[in-house]
Amino acid sequence: MHLYVKHATLINNCYPEKEGENGPRSSELSYLTFYASSRPVKLTKVGTFLENKVKRDVSKNRKQNNQVSLEIIKALIQSCHRDLNLFSKYAVKILSMIIGTQDLDLMDLSCETFIVFCSYHDGSTLGVDAEFTSDFEGLVQKFADLCNNSNSDSSISLSMQHIGHRAIQAAISSQALHASNFKVQLGLIMPPLVTTLSTSSTSANVLAKNESVDIRQSSLNNKKLEKGVIDTLAAKSANLLFTQLSGSAVRTALSPLFTFMDNKKKWWPPNFSVSIMELVLDALQPQNRYLLVSEVLQQLEFLSKENKTDVSVEKLASLVSILDTILNANIPLVGISVLEVLNSLFNHLISALQGRSFRNEQPSESEDTSAMYEYAIHQGLAHSIGGLASQTYYQNQLNDVTGYIIAKLRAGTTLNQVDGLQIHEYRRVALICLELIVSTSKEAGDDDEYVSENNIALSSWLPAISLLTDRVPETRIEFAQTLTRYLEATTNEADLIPEPYPKHLLKQHSDVKFVDYVHQTIIDWVQMPSCNVGDVGAMYTLLCALTRRFGADGSIRTVPLVFKLQSLVKQSAIKQTSRQRAIAATTVEWFGMVAHMHQISPLQDYLKGLKDDRVAHKEYSPIFLPEIAPTVDHINNFEELEPENTTVVDKFIDRHVVVEILSKDGPLRDEEDTHGLDLESKLYVEWGSEAFVNQERSFRIRASRDLDDVKPKLVTPWTGAEFDSPDQSQKNTIKVENLKEALVSQQKSTAGNENDLDSLQMMTKRSLAKRPSDTKTDIDSILSSLSLGISTSQSTSTSLVNPPYKG
Repeated sequence: MHLYVKHATLINNCYPEKEGENGPRSSELSYLTFYASSRPVKLTKVGTFLENKVKRDVSKNRKQNNQVSLEIIKALIQSCHRDLNLFSKYAVKILSMIIGTQDLDLMDLSCETFIVFCSYHDGSTLGVDAEFTSDFEGLVQKFADLCNNSNSDSSISLSMQHIGHRAIQAAISSQALHASNFKVQLGLIMPPLVTTLSTSSTSANVLAKNESVDIRQSSLNNKKLEKGVIDTLAAKSANLLFTQLSGSAVRTALSPLFTFMDNKKKWWPPNFSVSIMELVLDALQPQNRYLLVSEVLQQLEFLSKENKTDVSVEKLASLVSILDTILNANIPLVGISVLEVLNSLFNHLISALQGRSFRNEQPSESEDTSAMYEYAIHQGLAHSIGGLASQTYYQNQLNDVTGYIIAKLRAGTTLNQVDGLQIHEYRRVALICLELIVSTSKEAGDDDEYVSENNIALSSWLPAISLLTDRVPETRIEFAQTLTRYLEATTNEADLIPEPYPKHLLKQHSDVKFVDYVHQTIIDWVQMPSCNVGDVGAMYTLLCALTRRFGADGSIRTVPLVFKLQSLVKQSAIKQTSRQRAIAATTVEWFGMVAHMHQISPLQDYLKGLKDDRVAHKEYSPIFLPEIAPTVDHINNFEELEPENTTVVDKFIDRHVVVEILSKDGPLRDEEDTHGLDLESKLYVEWGSEAFVNQERSFRIRASRDLDDVKPKLVTPWTGAEFDSPDQSQKNTIKVENLKEALVSQQKSTAGNENDLDSLQMMTKRSLAKRPSDTKTDIDSILSSLSLGISTSQSTSTSLVNPPYKG
């Protein structure tokens, strides 16, 4: 019957009649495609006929006919792609039947046809036509199964896998992927990709950066086909998938990854999980990358609620490694909630430390795997906090992050335990995080054009300065070391060179406040009964770092403090002769550092003589003698340091000599201080005296911004229509000296004749008249409290009202 139907005749004419002919007859195929494209309604009949023909040819194993049928389908898809939905379900059924033949040639051609189909298929009928949806998903599943084919013949297995991965990438690039049930298709596509990547010897993120593989290239007789090509194809497909995702689809796509690693126990070692997440991070659109952090943190939250097992600890260590990699990848995570992530990371770190100490060193091979897990978790969470601070997402971020950690130091608490940890261990962990923040922010600032915006403000440290006098020696020293490293990291060596006069770096009021607070704390620190050898060493390095941070200003500001330390030794306020020698040596060493920093040779010569004299008379502490210090490095108590030496220091720094050298020969004088008298007065001031407190005014303090232009001013409004009068058009700023006069004139002008005022002042006076009647009484009370001696009988036109458009 079909011989008399035109579409059937046209289709049959495409098949070769003679043996040895390959492919469809070109002229007849052209006629068929023209017929179908000009009569789209016939596509349904064409599809039905082809489906039935292929079904018969498959059952009778007519390979050549099936090849021609696939070529016809491909030609129809290309010529009638605008009406693809009319015969798409027939094309899918035909491809599914031919894939089932397990013939490698037919499967390769089916894959090529499927690639063309996906390039035009928009998926508009998926989810609408249940039968077609089922057939399409079944076809994708068949291609997915080929991705992990394990034929005994390795060449056939590679060809099968190549065919499957080509088809999977075609499905990912198709618009149909997001048209209907994305989750279902994702469940078909993701497992073969992840399985392939998990068996690769090369990291997934590295494979994704390889040269692209052309999926249109045949899998047969392909000399370049090898396992590495399959792995690269899988990585490229995964990269393409995550590149297209947005919003909630990212979370949906990550779920199969976590499920795979759960089922296959691929969490540890973390190489695979970290590499696949790096691939995802690189592939995601910039505005969606923060979702990866959110999902990993959510996995951590779920895990924290479960009972700890070996598997869960492996997963925890792997998730932390993923976070560490993401947050330290130097890739901006736009949209991330910095403080929320910081809080979550710190809480997980404290939770992981319950019943154990922070692991700073990698465990040896002889230790069990639990030690390796602990090391990965502790170090990973701490480095994640540091990495979070390496990217700046808003202006005051570093100060907020630093402030959060400093608040965790609990400087003012008297508790012995915090969140289940001993207070000293809790603070130790916080200080480790703080130091990582300082180091990573410094590294980020080195490459940033606006370095000043990447520095942590000195004022952020103020709440924690009291830790320098904490009752636990380890806390004192660790905090001093952290603060020292911060000061060293923010010191600009170029600012220390006089050109030819010193640069003034101590200009902010908050900086002066910080320096004074540290100095006062150092005075209290050295007088503590528990002050030991480590304390003195930490105090000295901190004082040097603080001085170098502010250059000449720091040196000048610290001189009174150093002589105060010397006076404490003189007055025996510091007990124990070995401690006195150490503090006295600190003063000499500090001046030596200043002399070297500012290249003051006379001061260096003077200090060398004093030091040699003290050493000769056993008045110098061995902790500052390079040739002896290594032998006493293990000693921390002053009682054990030179117990036989009871010599009291009696050779002190001569302040007059030092001040004369610094004020006359040193490069610390300002250009206008030609004789050094101003510098001399600053150096002679006594620590803690009124003159020292008032000395802050002599430093060049400036506000963080000039607010003069934005401050509201009371000026003279228009008082009439005579604009040519210079007296009436002049602006008079209200000051303290003439405030009373201005208020009096305001009262008088209110009681004056409104007819003499222009319309603007008429409205102003009427609006003032609407105020409560006791306003005048309030003004009278203000006037009575002022005793400036200004006569209230003076007449003036000054007004408190300033029109918004005036001036």
